[in-house]
This record gives sequence, C-alpha cells and structure tokens, in this order.
Amino acid sequence: MKHLVHLAVTFGFIAGFVSFACADQSKLEQEFFENQPSVDAVITPLPTIGIDLSPKPTPSPIQNMVTPTPLSVENGSPDNSLEPAIPINKIPPIFEGKRGGTLRLISKHYFDSLDPHENYSGAHSTWGIGIIYQRLLKFSNGPDITLPSKSTECDACSSWQMVDNKTFIFDVDTNIKWVSEEADDMNQLLPEDIKFSLDRQMAKNQEHSNRFHMVRSVDVKSENQIQINLNVPDADFFISLADGRSKLLSKSDINDPGKVESAPPIGSGPWRLSKLVDDSYSSVENVFSAPNPPYLDSIEFHIITDPQARLSAYSVGLIDVYNIENYSTELDIALENPEPGLGFEIAFNTAKPPFKDAHTRVLARSSINPNEIIQKAWHNYAFFSLGFVTNHSSWIPVRSDWESYFYPSQHPETLKEIIPISIATSDFGSKYKESAEIASKQLEAVGFEPIINFVNRRQYAEKIWGEGDFDVLMGPTFPQSSTNSFVIPVLHSEGKWNTSNHRDMRLDELIEEQSQEYNLEKRSEIINEMNRHLLEKSYRFMPATQKSLWAWTEDLKNMHPNFSGLEYSHWERVWLDR
Repeated sequence: MKHLVHLAVTFGFIAGFVSFACADQSKLEQEFFENQPSVDAVITPLPTIGIDLSPKPTPSPIQNMVTPTPLSVENGSPDNSLEPAIPINKIPPIFEGKRGGTLRLISKHYFDSLDPHENYSGAHSTWGIGIIYQRLLKFSNGPDITLPSKSTECDACSSWQMVDNKTFIFDVDTNIKWVSEEADDMNQLLPEDIKFSLDRQMAKNQEHSNRFHMVRSVDVKSENQIQINLNVPDADFFISLADGRSKLLSKSDINDPGKVESAPPIGSGPWRLSKLVDDSYSSVENVFSAPNPPYLDSIEFHIITDPQARLSAYSVGLIDVYNIENYSTELDIALENPEPGLGFEIAFNTAKPPFKDAHTRVLARSSINPNEIIQKAWHNYAFFSLGFVTNHSSWIPVRSDWESYFYPSQHPETLKEIIPISIATSDFGSKYKESAEIASKQLEAVGFEPIINFVNRRQYAEKIWGEGDFDVLMGPTFPQSSTNSFVIPVLHSEGKWNTSNHRDMRLDELIEEQSQEYNLEKRSEIINEMNRHLLEKSYRFMPATQKSLWAWTEDLKNMHPNFSGLEYSHWERVWLDR
C-alpha cells in the first residue's frame, strides 16, 4: 500500500459530523434546498492524510480538451463522443422566450455574512444575492441534461487546456466586466481577480479551504490566462471550481481582503443587487449587459422560515418555485431530483464477528429488500445506490444490475443458529427510523436477532462513526460533495473513516485509478466495476437514496434546473408567460 499523502479528501471528522448529526431534523431532511451536506463544510481538517495517487510522469503537449464531465445521455450510457454539454468557444443556444417579469423564490434562512467566501449555506450562494457572482466553471443545465449530472462548462473562462494531468490553463473571457449597484460598466474581469479569489478561498484561515485541497498554486500566465497547478491529479478538481460557493471577486474593488463584508457586493454575472432587507428579503435585477442576457427583469428571494408558511405562499401563488417537503402534499410534481450521497445507508462492521465472516455478511445483504424500504419508508421517492455522489447518471447502478444481489431475487438460506446483532442508528426522522425498522425485520427473517440501538446524534457521530462501535450501522452517510470526497476516506482500506474496517486491495486499486482519470468514458467503466465489487463484498450500500421533489407554477417556462453543487445559472434561461 502506498504511503499516505495529500490527495485524498480525508479530514478531521468528529466535530463536523457532530454538527451535522445534531442539526434540526427539518433542515436535515431538506438539506439540499439550503445547505447540501458536503465534506468541505462539515469536516474540520486535521493534518492532511490521504492516499498517494501520484501518477507516473506522462508529459504531453498542450491540447484542447473537452469538459471532463460531458453531457449525460439517454439510458445512462457513457457518451462515447465525450462532447461537452456546451462546446467550448461556442455561444450557448438561444431560446426564444418572453422577456420581462419577476421570478419569486423562497429562501429558508438568512445568511450570516455578505462575504461570499464565508457563506457555506445555499441561502446566500444559490437562493440569495450570491447569484450575482460568477465562477470559473459552472454546472451544465438544460433540456438535454440527464440528472444527476456534474457536467461542467466555462463560466468566466472562454476555453481551457490541459498541459498535463496536474496543470491546467484557462483562457479568461475578456468581455466580462464587473457590475455594482450603481454601475454596470466597470473594470474588466482579469486573471488577477481569479487568482485573488481562489487564493482567498484556499487560505488556511478559511473554514472551507478543503474544497481546493488538490490545488498547489494559481498563477497568472498572461494578460488573459490563468494557470492552475495541482498537487496530484484529481478528476473532481473541476467540481470544486464549479461549486456554487466558488465565487469570483474583484480584487481592485476590495480595499481590505479580510473585510469583504464591508464592501458593496460587486459581481460579474448577469445580475446585480437591487435590494437587501436583513432577515426578510433580497432581490437582484437584470444587468442586460451580457451577450445573452436573462429573460427575467428580476428575481426576488423571500425568506420564509416556517414550513407551513412556505407551502401556503406557493399554494396561493405568491411564490413560483417550491421544494415539496411533505410527501402527502397534493401538489403536481414537476421534478423528481435524484440526490446521490443523501439517504439511508447500511454498513457492516467487518472487523469483528459476525460480519467478519464474508459468507455471513453476504447472507445479511441478501436478506435486505431495498424495494420494500423505498416503497414503505420513502414513498417511492428514492432509488438504490452505493452511497456516494455521482458525476454522471451512468454511475448509479440500474435495477437489473443491483436487484439480483438482494431479496427477493436472492433467496438466502436461514442461519443454522440465531446470531444476535446490534443495529446502531439515531433519530434522523421518520424515514430513517422506519427504514431501520424494516431492515431489522428483514434481517430477523433469516435468523439474525437484531436489537436496534437508538443513540443520540452526538453519540452516533463520536462513538459509532468515530470509534466504529457497532455491528450494523443504519442512517445517513458521511457528508460529501464529490465522488472522491467519499470513496477515498470511507471506502479505501486506508481511509480515515473506513468504519466498516474492510481491507480490500482490489477496491483500493479501483478507487485510486478512478480518482485521477479525467476521461469520462474510462472513469465510468472503473466506477461501474467498483460498484459491482462493492455489491459482491457487501461492506456498505444505500438501499434508499433520496429524491427531492419540486413544483413550480405553470407560467414558468424553460425550467430545466440542475441543483447539483448549489448551481444557479438555470435562472438565466427561464422566462415567465404571464
């Protein structure tokens, strides 16, 4: 096994996961709407520990590259052409829609700071005034995108090149200018602004600097180019750049880099701040200076903290988009948004009996019926996965791939003698509690004698996750924002949070190989092989991975959102027919 170094996203865990585990339940169940769980946010870093994935030198000439996470395709098949969602150096398609009007959105919480790099919550970055900022990259959205997708495309760049697997050069879009409340024709966005913004986010005193753990340095290469150098190859590097919180700031308009909050918000996107009322309301207006400006005149963000008030506001037409929070609500569902990485996970402790024995572990896995858990506890708004965030829809096993490993496709034999086991879980809400109860009965049917041990959330994080004190673990999984931020610390044998305590050299090889594979088709093949391996070994899996449900008014047109990674650029393409 290679020695431990920098790339792996293995962080100090207890403090962050305790805060996640102790969070208000309503916030936990609708986490994606305001604050998608992410390793970057909830993990307090310890000294850097990880897997040495440094590759053998492979020098190559500078070459034009497509985005590494291209357009998702029908039926979840890898895109052999590897064409980007929107071709580099080409203008995005223009949709003919009605111009004008104000879109009214809900924010569940107010944000604590006007500094976009201090805000972790989506209340600022995505459901508030944070949409005035650009990023170097953004996540693709549109009618041809199959969710879930972390396909990326240029935002503040016009194109990019890969020098080698640790060196990337981005051409900055020289047509972009900064915009303030008072002016919409300020200084040009420069490479110095991008370097300043990324360096500021990577500073050690920044709470969420781990989002850019793979970046060694950012250099201004020319008057319109920025070069980013990595410590080691990381195929999820682009996801960090496209994250909805990776905002770009104007260096020349900030007198004190440590006190951005005191400066008026200045962005470079197609919106600018028009009104801000603390704890109540904010709005942005169309700048009309972009080559393809948004159709809307403005967007309002109304802060409504009460769940019933949010439902009422949407029901009477005061709000245009609503994240459905109650399955029993009789609303027309416009989108079932898959959210890999969020849901009910089952993990077996392989370090001690009875699940140290592979045959017993396989028997336990075979007794589980994910369909029953999905139907009864999650009202059919869930799907099976291996528990980690996926960049492409083909990374999620289709039913024909996973169903044969579980009951009723498998008819496991009963145990020769009763085996008592302890199921560790906590009160994460009705869906999780009912899921654990169903799984417990399924294990009991083949001869296990399960006892569900409900601990408080702090104990769940400290004792169960931190110390691995369990036979079977059932509940929400490790917070994550990308594939590598889960598979390396949790699934790798040397991962800091390998709570199932497995040792598996073949799995380690697959994890290391996919982590630095930039080609989507090749990485997809490795991920799918890793999925099959995980199903066979039965260390951990997620029988119910949640979907968030969305509704919007009939007069909102061209609505094809991609909420992945706190994305918000889809608001630029919608229009109102009213």
